[in-house]
Amino acid sequence: MVNSKSLRIILTNDDGIFAEGLQTLRQALVDRGFHPVTVAPDRGASGASRSLSLSRPLTVRKIGSDQFSVDGTPTDCVMMALYEILQDGRRPTLLLSGINHGQNLADDVTYSGTCAAAFEGCMEGIRSVALSALPDDDHQFRFRDHADLFIETVLPRILKLSLPRRSFININFPALPRSAIKGVRVVPLGRSTYTDPIARQKHPNVLGRKKDGYLYWITGAPKAVKKRGTDLEAVEQGYVSVSPVKLDLNDPSLLARARRIFS
Repeated sequence: MVNSKSLRIILTNDDGIFAEGLQTLRQALVDRGFHPVTVAPDRGASGASRSLSLSRPLTVRKIGSDQFSVDGTPTDCVMMALYEILQDGRRPTLLLSGINHGQNLADDVTYSGTCAAAFEGCMEGIRSVALSALPDDDHQFRFRDHADLFIETVLPRILKLSLPRRSFININFPALPRSAIKGVRVVPLGRSTYTDPIARQKHPNVLGRKKDGYLYWITGAPKAVKKRGTDLEAVEQGYVSVSPVKLDLNDPSLLARARRIFS
């Protein structure tokens, strides 16, 4: 079991400060003697990726003991936590982002605000973990089961890892109660895309006011391009997926070939 006094935890998400997944994880930590500082968006910010609010000022509101909402993105929240809210000189040792309402598997991590917060944390040299959970067929989540499993079983092992700067851990829980989860698999991210990603609808005729054109939604069903041996397969088979992710935008192979061509 992790020593609660040895960790200073930032807790954030992209579903908003009042989201059930975030508050359940927070309560599970508090019940075990941890004292997380929660800094999260004041509303949902899913799909925000690593966006920053650069064109307007931000507002921070204290909503409870060590809980703060920010009218911005998950990345805004991490920056506000580190450089404004936590000013007592004690460096956070762990950043937890989640538990997200829905999966962040495969290529979806590049869109995810949940993962973006973990990206920001690891860029600041903080051990960072993104957590997401899949709903069951009735759209119900098992957040308390997953929070307990994470704190008791997964977190102690993650703390034994030496995480390089610019790397974080991405975790996804299957849509199962704790008793039915088969175990934990350490796997790479899969590859995925979406079928029919754009949905459109003719502008409605409201109060006799006809409008030309269409309304559009970004939607579609996920389609796995690479599933075998990845996080997609692990969760599908009833395991918790644990995937190390590295933020490195360089392509060494292409760099070498481009240098030869341009030299």
